[in-house]
Amino acid sequence: MAVELGLGVFTGEWHPALGLSHGESLRESIAQVQAAEAAGLDSVWVSEHHFHEAHFVGSLAAYCGAMLQATDRITVGYGLALAPLHDPVRMAEDAAFLDVLSNGRFVLGLGLGYRDIEYAGFGTERRYRVGRTEELIDICRQAWTGEEIDHVGRHYTRTGIRVSPVPERPAGPPIMLGGHAPAAIDRAARLGDRFCMDAGTDADEYERGSGGNRGLITRVSAVLEQYREALDRHGRDSAAPALSLNVGGFLHPDGADAAWAAVEESYLLTRRVYGDWYGLDPAEYETWYPGMLSEQQIAQRRRELLLGTVDDVLPILAEVRELVGENLHVMFRSKYPLVSDELTRQSITELGELRRRLIGQE
Repeated sequence: MAVELGLGVFTGEWHPALGLSHGESLRESIAQVQAAEAAGLDSVWVSEHHFHEAHFVGSLAAYCGAMLQATDRITVGYGLALAPLHDPVRMAEDAAFLDVLSNGRFVLGLGLGYRDIEYAGFGTERRYRVGRTEELIDICRQAWTGEEIDHVGRHYTRTGIRVSPVPERPAGPPIMLGGHAPAAIDRAARLGDRFCMDAGTDADEYERGSGGNRGLITRVSAVLEQYREALDRHGRDSAAPALSLNVGGFLHPDGADAAWAAVEESYLLTRRVYGDWYGLDPAEYETWYPGMLSEQQIAQRRRELLLGTVDDVLPILAEVRELVGENLHVMFRSKYPLVSDELTRQSITELGELRRRLIGQE
């Protein structure tokens, strides 16, 4: 085990303001993945959403396949796929194919989702999301053995079939489960190989209607305690909990003010999108634009991100490392819509230096 640091999150979304076609924007993102590998980062992550004006890419297997073919070393993972929207056999096939294609560099990250329009668009309902996800995991695990699947459940019946290819790794690609509720943490401890905590959006606070984030260390400590307790309940090792931390931020050699200036427009755009998706009153987020927030509101938004130089951010992640231990994977969200390729690549280079110093390779 060793602390790792990766780059998130590639959504494939398209914004005409960048002056690129959607295809050009996607190809630019593949080149940024190559830059992440060259900078020494450990991973890159792709997320899934559908039916939105920003044209998020929903074809995660295709997107990850392009990234894996363009690289040689770096891990590429779903961060996260919306499990209830997927046929489990197709998911098993896609994940096995990506694992074989990459010689074992793929991670299957799964979440439940929460947008009704996405469930409806794929012919299901939110109330079935937990059951469909748990059955999908069982079918995937069976499929990856190379033996016949024998699954009869409430949502899926799949029997008497063998899935190919057989994954590169005997147990198949690692399954990382996300979420924030106690039940999600318990599910990750029971069924997953790793838990992914989204520190970019404080979902508990958004669901309460505040639209803000609590302090990072406070939230990590609380989640870690719950995860360790859940691992103990299910007879699994809690001494070295496998925790991935999806945290927003941006690095800039000129400091925090320069980093905020680079991402302010993009970050507020993402906050408005999530405010809508989490069901906030539109009056709550209609002023979340540059130039419309008070100094106090801007200060709050800046505290939600890790901004500045490597020296600014390193102590915070070092504190997280002390809390979690060596089985920590930081998914550093520095890929934002509307940020130029030049600034994104500069931040990626800084992230490479942050990784070297975080893991002790001065």
